[in-house]
Amino acid sequence: MLIVESYFPKRTWTSRRMLRIGFHGLIAIINSLIMRLPSLFIIIPALLIINDSNYGLLNNLKTNFFIKSLIGLMLLDLAFYWWHRINHTINFFWRFHSVHHLDTHLDVTTSLRFHIGELLLSSIFKVSLIFLIGIPISIFIFYEIILSMSNQFHHSNIDLPDKINSTLEKFIVTPRYHANHHTIKKESREANYCSILTIWDKIFLTYKDANDLERTKLGLDDRSKEFGILKYFKHPLS
Repeated sequence: MLIVESYFPKRTWTSRRMLRIGFHGLIAIINSLIMRLPSLFIIIPALLIINDSNYGLLNNLKTNFFIKSLIGLMLLDLAFYWWHRINHTINFFWRFHSVHHLDTHLDVTTSLRFHIGELLLSSIFKVSLIFLIGIPISIFIFYEIILSMSNQFHHSNIDLPDKINSTLEKFIVTPRYHANHHTIKKESREANYCSILTIWDKIFLTYKDANDLERTKLGLDDRSKEFGILKYFKHPLS
């Protein structure tokens, strides 16, 4: 995505790309180092318990693995739609998630910009899903891979042709679709919550389309906290 958006950008960068890559890369390194702990001591044990037990919905369905996998993937994507929506509608969660929206531009490096507090809360949410749904290890890992790929794709600054974008966003979140969610305009920012499949915004009536001009003004009203490690960590407490 980094290479593709370099050759086919949708928006002109308003800040130096190397600064963005360096800052968001540093955040990713810090988050990866810290997130090893909840992964090792929370998520992986939960997956192992589910693997050896009959907890959760899928473990009690009398059907084949393929059908269970489809149901599991759809339930995970639905759950993450609501998790994203909660992060915008409940102030405690928004304090952490708003760090992601402080970015005044939008490119693939934005997909790395998440506060460690949000990632820790997300880990607890994932453990709850693992037990409720009864997700097999292979399906959970597969979804995490697809989610990560989708996250990088729809945050990227790629200029997709209108026809291709219109076709894709009927099914999956595209860069233009997700740019609506990062506008300063509250109507479109407080909408478009899907992570992979766009069906959930349609079902729950949370799709809002911004215009091209609105998609050039991204972030939040406070433009002073885009960069700075200390600002990044302290923002939820401010």
